[in-house]
Amino acid sequence: MSRNREAETDNGELMSKEKERLTVTDTKLLHSGLHPKDYQGATTVPIYMSSAFSHETAEDLEAVFHNKKAGFAYSRIGNPTVNDFERKMALLEGGMSATACASGSAAVALSLLTILKSGDEILAPAGLYGGTLDLFRDLEAFGIHTRYIKPFTEKTVGKNITKQTKVVFAEIIANPGLSVVDVKAVARVVHEKGLPFFVDATTVTPAVLKPILLGADIVIHSSTKYINGNSNGISGVIVDGATYNWDNEKFEVLGEYKKFKKAAFSARLRNTIWRDIGGCLSPFQAFLNLEGLETLGLRMKKANENAQKLAGYFQTASYVEEVNYPGLKSHPDYELVQRQFQDGAGGAILTIRLQSKQRAYQFLNALKIPLLASNIGDVKTLVVHPASTIFAHSSYEEKEAAGVFDDLIRISVGIEDVEDLIEDFEAASKILQ
Repeated sequence: MSRNREAETDNGELMSKEKERLTVTDTKLLHSGLHPKDYQGATTVPIYMSSAFSHETAEDLEAVFHNKKAGFAYSRIGNPTVNDFERKMALLEGGMSATACASGSAAVALSLLTILKSGDEILAPAGLYGGTLDLFRDLEAFGIHTRYIKPFTEKTVGKNITKQTKVVFAEIIANPGLSVVDVKAVARVVHEKGLPFFVDATTVTPAVLKPILLGADIVIHSSTKYINGNSNGISGVIVDGATYNWDNEKFEVLGEYKKFKKAAFSARLRNTIWRDIGGCLSPFQAFLNLEGLETLGLRMKKANENAQKLAGYFQTASYVEEVNYPGLKSHPDYELVQRQFQDGAGGAILTIRLQSKQRAYQFLNALKIPLLASNIGDVKTLVVHPASTIFAHSSYEEKEAAGVFDDLIRISVGIEDVEDLIEDFEAASKILQ
């Protein structure tokens, strides 16, 4: 994935050398964090399917429990296979450390509960993923409120931060609204206000963008999706960039952990919230994620290319009322996509509208290749009707803010031959005529 380009400076675009730093190569994806000598020469990380780990002496076990000695005691709080996945994610994102969780939702919840208490406020864009909206609604019971703004730009973020705001949270590419956040610009204003910036980077991955180098402080992934790549398990991961100094009056809940300054977030996360709630990742799932990471670069490149071609096809398809894809010049964030993401990739998700829910269902039911499923990020193309599934618990206003309508279909584009996909979509359209 060598990228030698002339520097682009028009409209403040990132220089090509800087852009290269913001991504990872296939070589790093394959070899970072792998040390065969540590595993008797094994070329893949072993699966340590053990709930507990023995030690020679009681003193040794005590030292491990008190973080005075490296080692493992109990898989809920640390496991060698999970540790390797965490280490690799931290390396790929350019972060200090990573914490693996049982799901993407757990990763979002635990990251926020690490720093927030009753009376605190989250500032976020209107149009978040339906599951995240549900989670933020649940946090209301704990006195943690969320204020949604639209559009979500550096100007609107700066104007809406209040004394109660303790964190700004955003999805880099909204799912399924597909609006794109200018990470660098928003991070700048968030930091000027003295706050941390948390981003959900599930839809981009470090193969396309490394948000920490653009100013994000905490990066969250539902690694169920592109990180894993094969829909064979649920998981999440939190990557700490160690870029924000937590030693200030805003975060009382950090208590004694403030002494760790930029490492305070992960120190409290791992030693209290994550450990005590128990949303840990299984060793077997960590192994599957490690296997998925090895092909992440190739998969993302192919899926992004397919999505671009498929979006172009839908633009010319008479049965499609509207196509939404960040890689199209007609998309309002097209210029941002070109300067922010590797190779100007618009992602591997697009949406189409078909005039009515009935037509949308007819079309979905007629497809032969895509699978009707609510996941994204699989090597196989997946299709879903968001209004009746992932936004089933959302209000009309929340759906509208997210760009979710009764005739909308979301397509998570896989790595099949794109010609076969186009042929299948075209054949399915015949039922609408």
